[in-house]
Amino acid sequence: MITITDWIGQAEDLTITYDAVVSQNNLLAESISEKTGLPSVIYPTSENLREVVEVDWTDNVKKADRTDYLLAITSGAIAGLIDSFFVGKFSLEHANKWGSDKTDEFVKKVASLKGYKGDELSGAIAFMERKYAIAADSKTADFGGGLQHHLRDFSHHFSLCGLMCSIFTQFSSKVIGTDNKGKLKIVVVDKTHIGKNFAEKVLFGIVHWFFHMVSDMAGSKSTAGKGTGIPGPILSLIKEASVLPCFRDRKIGEEEFCVWVSKLFNGTLLAKRDKNGKIIEEVRFDLRTEIGILQEFGRQSVPVLINECLVRGMYFLRRLNVAINEADINSVKDFENIDISELLPFNNRIIKRMVTVSSGTFLAVDSIDAAIKSAIKNKGINPKTFVDFAVNINYVGIGRFVIACKADGSIVAEDIREEKEKKVEIENEFEKGVANLECLSLNYEQLRVLYSLEKLILEDDIYITEKHSSKKLKLEWTKAWVDKLIENLSIAQSEKDEFFLSEEELGRCFQEETNGTWTFLVSMEASLFRPYYPIFGDDKDKDFKKLQNKSKYLNNRFIELQNKVKKEDIEAFTKIHKKAGATITGTKRNIVISAVGTTAVVLVSGGLAFTFAPAIATAIIGESAAGLSGAALTSYSLAAVGGGSLAAGGLGMAGGTAIITGGGAIVGMISGTGISAVTTMNLLSQDGYVLNECCKLLTFSQVVLRDKIKDYKTIETIYSKVDFRVKTLERVVEEFSKQSDEMDKEQKKEIKTKVKVAKKSIKYLKRCAEALQKLSNGVDVEVQYLLLPDSESTNR
Repeated sequence: MITITDWIGQAEDLTITYDAVVSQNNLLAESISEKTGLPSVIYPTSENLREVVEVDWTDNVKKADRTDYLLAITSGAIAGLIDSFFVGKFSLEHANKWGSDKTDEFVKKVASLKGYKGDELSGAIAFMERKYAIAADSKTADFGGGLQHHLRDFSHHFSLCGLMCSIFTQFSSKVIGTDNKGKLKIVVVDKTHIGKNFAEKVLFGIVHWFFHMVSDMAGSKSTAGKGTGIPGPILSLIKEASVLPCFRDRKIGEEEFCVWVSKLFNGTLLAKRDKNGKIIEEVRFDLRTEIGILQEFGRQSVPVLINECLVRGMYFLRRLNVAINEADINSVKDFENIDISELLPFNNRIIKRMVTVSSGTFLAVDSIDAAIKSAIKNKGINPKTFVDFAVNINYVGIGRFVIACKADGSIVAEDIREEKEKKVEIENEFEKGVANLECLSLNYEQLRVLYSLEKLILEDDIYITEKHSSKKLKLEWTKAWVDKLIENLSIAQSEKDEFFLSEEELGRCFQEETNGTWTFLVSMEASLFRPYYPIFGDDKDKDFKKLQNKSKYLNNRFIELQNKVKKEDIEAFTKIHKKAGATITGTKRNIVISAVGTTAVVLVSGGLAFTFAPAIATAIIGESAAGLSGAALTSYSLAAVGGGSLAAGGLGMAGGTAIITGGGAIVGMISGTGISAVTTMNLLSQDGYVLNECCKLLTFSQVVLRDKIKDYKTIETIYSKVDFRVKTLERVVEEFSKQSDEMDKEQKKEIKTKVKVAKKSIKYLKRCAEALQKLSNGVDVEVQYLLLPDSESTNR
């Protein structure tokens, strides 16, 4: 149901309400009438229609459908097969060979640019070594000689650290590296090839260092293209990290970390071996191999790119086909009617999800292929199987899948964040909605007035009680009531006396009030206050069952303290409350109380129970509230029944609201859209609570809103809130009852009982709404139980 209150030509007292019934949200026409602002056309279908009572519209949030997923899976499978048949396994030998060839060509090219006239690689290396010598070469022997000094001398590392160490050598005449045990070693060099001024130091430290790296990357002049090269960025980082204390003493297998790095560099770690373990061919992991690895990754990226193009192409073609059909394209010019931006396969959640699925499918196909090949080659599963699996897997595909998951995850995280924000808004809806009915709320100071008044009622009752045993029990109960109240309002025990107001202060609060209905709200709550309900939560509560409140404090002392609330008002509250109970239940009030049974504690305490009584919260929301107390209980209880995070003393978010009274809690709870089906059932299955809130709502509406201040508009608002949700609540109860189909006998019995009571509570709400509507038209709350069917007016 949608209510239009802001439209052209409206009258001040006119509201248009209509039901919008559609089968799918996207069938609601976007065409809007300029005159009325209403949809001009709604296209119905033959599908089952449902009443749209509440709809959360999320603009431009589209999700991938079944066809999109199938296309993404197909794309990933095709790319995976291409990788299996045409790309092959990752090969360090191939990487080393390809990297060596490219490095050799690069060295000769650079040497020729610098003046070398020959064609031999060895000659090019010799030429570059002579022309661009560096100071660190004078200490080759200190760092392991020709086989190891490129690794151990950090200034021979082709990395940022290597460059920094080269510059450091120019300004300090010292070389940084490691000894044969991997410990940091610093050696002083002579002044040869050390710059004499700042410019020369920079020249030798940067320019000469780079070209010297070129001379060393293809091996020495005697072993050109095969001998020891220089560490690439990856191996350089590993070697530099091995100096740190956290890595230096580590072992990889049975070998020291520094030894393992040396073997990786000189080619013995990854070498090909015969069946006896003898090295057949060394495979060095130096700059040449690292360059080759890039080429291997480039080779592996081909099927990944194919997958990317396929899935995005499928997305585009499918959307283009739909757009052509919808736009009725008959000529090239008609293509102008298509919004191309809606078809492009970029920056939307559908294509991100499709890429995630396709890259995941590609990875799955590739992994299965690698596993099968490895198992066949090694005749089963053994250590070599895992090695072969590692070289057959497509690492670029793994990287792309990780990136896709991150991109897709950001959307999920955004959705979760939006849901959390939406949940917070829903939790605050109760406070905000009822805060608009300020007549039904008390702020913290007004709450003090109410509790102070109730405490004075208790003290008066104790004073006039003659029986010693009864007086003792009443004193004990009152003390427990005060302690729980103070505790749950987060007030220190030492300050509890300051919380409660004296008679004089109480009277002054009422006298100083010049405008507002809170004085009547407090008076009504006090007049309906029924003390001595179960408060300890154990067998001790049985002692209080026979206690009665005989205090006439409100009719005597209270009306003398102030001149706002009269004796006839107090009497009206009690009288109308009884009539309201008869109207809602269809029976006499004294029978209503006994009908509540185990939930009588809720009936006699009402909405204020949320402030301090764990037993009441448990009665309303179940055993899940057991063990909670204080602000935690208040917050949990209200949240559990759709009330958000309202906490007495914290003044809430709704403009200083501390507690909702006068039946306002039931208005907020049933009208809150965030209330779940389970929570709704927990609320409705407490018929005593629902009944009492409805009674108070009718009482306050007639005695105060109508008779005292003539506020018919507020009564109409309350009526609309209650009446609006009844149909939704009926649907919730119906859906909840269907959940018992797959449950055991005991669970079915429990649900059946809850459903029965919930349906009764809904009847209470319906009759409450009917009575509110009559009140807004000037008709009193009347006793109507004689007019009800026998099945409802009897058997209570």
